[in-house]
Amino acid sequence: MIVKTFKVRKKGLVICGGILIALLVILIVCGIVHKATAKTYPMKTESERQAFMREMGWEVSEEYTSCKVVSIPEEFNETYESYNELQKEQGFNLKKYKGEMVEIYTYEVYNYPGNSENVVINLMVFEEKLIGGDVSCNELDGFMQGLKNSDPDAKSGLDKKSSEKESSEDDSVKSDSSEDKNNNKKKSENNSTDKTSKSDKKESKNTFDSSEAEESSTDVSDSSIAEESSTEVSEENTSEENTSEENTSAAESSSQQW
Repeated sequence: MIVKTFKVRKKGLVICGGILIALLVILIVCGIVHKATAKTYPMKTESERQAFMREMGWEVSEEYTSCKVVSIPEEFNETYESYNELQKEQGFNLKKYKGEMVEIYTYEVYNYPGNSENVVINLMVFEEKLIGGDVSCNELDGFMQGLKNSDPDAKSGLDKKSSEKESSEDDSVKSDSSEDKNNNKKKSENNSTDKTSKSDKKESKNTFDSSEAEESSTDVSDSSIAEESSTEVSEENTSEENTSEENTSAAESSSQQW
């Protein structure tokens, strides 16, 4: 029997050992990532679903707009195969759940890049855990993508609505302020008019009082004239009576003489 021996260099062993360790690290990391992506998102409560969507970078409606139960088919057609490819990119695989009944929660998305309307997020839940999902637009020229927001710094649709509301409120406040100014101006003008009117009334009253005083003075003067005229007439009547008495006495004296 012939026995052959090989001498392995220490340097080669170190290199091989390093390669094996690196492969083990890669496998461990991939397993951890896959597990974290596909199995570490509980979806039992609303708060858990909301927390996950915030983590993905979305601002969504406070409650789901719909929740429906669907059956994963036993055989995938082309549409399901295409959809499952999207799930695999996210670390999910719907083929594990063939024939199972799963829940799909749908929420409105407010901060999709470009502020597109009619954008929703769908969460596929099985036994209170996330098994897949997508973000899509249900318009005619819509789209579908994974659950992760590729542009989390995009302006929020809620912020936009809030700013529009604040702008509207500011315009309303400005309008109210303008109306108040106009009302104050009208009040000032009315007060000025009232003061002018009162002043005119006062002047009119003074004029009227002056006219009454003049008329009263005229009446007094006329009364004095009437009294004087009456006195003169009385004196004339007295004089005539005396003349008549004198004539009567003269006639009596003449009659006695005859």
